Amino acid sequence: MNNNNRATIDSLYDLVTGDEDARVCKDIPQEACHEQPRNFFAYLMANFLGKIADELASAKLMLPWLLASLGVPAVFAGFLVPIREAGVLLPQLIVAAAIRRLAVRKTVWLLGAALSGIALAGMAVAAGLFTGVTAGWAIVLMLIVFSLARGLCSVSAKDVLGKTVSKGRRGTLMGYSAALSGVVTLALGVYIQWFTENTATTSLMVMLLATGAGLWVFAMGFFAAIREQPGATEGGGNALTSALSSLNLLKHYANS
Repeated sequence: MNNNNRATIDSLYDLVTGDEDARVCKDIPQEACHEQPRNFFAYLMANFLGKIADELASAKLMLPWLLASLGVPAVFAGFLVPIREAGVLLPQLIVAAAIRRLAVRKTVWLLGAALSGIALAGMAVAAGLFTGVTAGWAIVLMLIVFSLARGLCSVSAKDVLGKTVSKGRRGTLMGYSAALSGVVTLALGVYIQWFTENTATTSLMVMLLATGAGLWVFAMGFFAAIREQPGATEGGGNALTSALSSLNLLKHYANS
């Protein structure tokens, strides 16, 4: 990055955060301080694009709408939210400890983002090729992949944020991300409501899913631009093992 670009990013960072010195930081590695403005905006854009892509594949609204347009039996709609919620949590239970052993963790996020994009593209293809029960199973399978991939992003994103953006700026970053994605989501809802004759056609849903897949590609580009310093690799426990150990206590003290 040349000096002019760095100066521009630093000035914009000062304007957005109200920070008079972009390099003042107390709770991230010293080596990351001078990269904080760059990392702030890279993370902001990646998070913003990911949030929009999530909304385009919402298990509460968009996917039920898609299943209905494809003539999928209503029972499939009941699987969507449980799969979406449980799939995000499972990687945090199973692989969180392994991720903690990585000195640089943004690669895990990039893997999750790539799989997320592939899953949304798979949903779009399934919606374009199949109908009925076949479409239902194909979309549910892609949703499982998508949910697990989002879990990888979730468990690694917090670590990367903690290493690259100081604590006092994280709330600002997430606030801007949520606000911007909310505006875009609202605009999308208005478009669907008023400019598609109140009907979400299959072709429209396929287009939205394909757009979501493309957004993940752009999000990967921004996240890859984050300059993450290697961090500590010790202290990570396996949450799944801990949970099973806790269940064993119930068995051991069953008569207590």
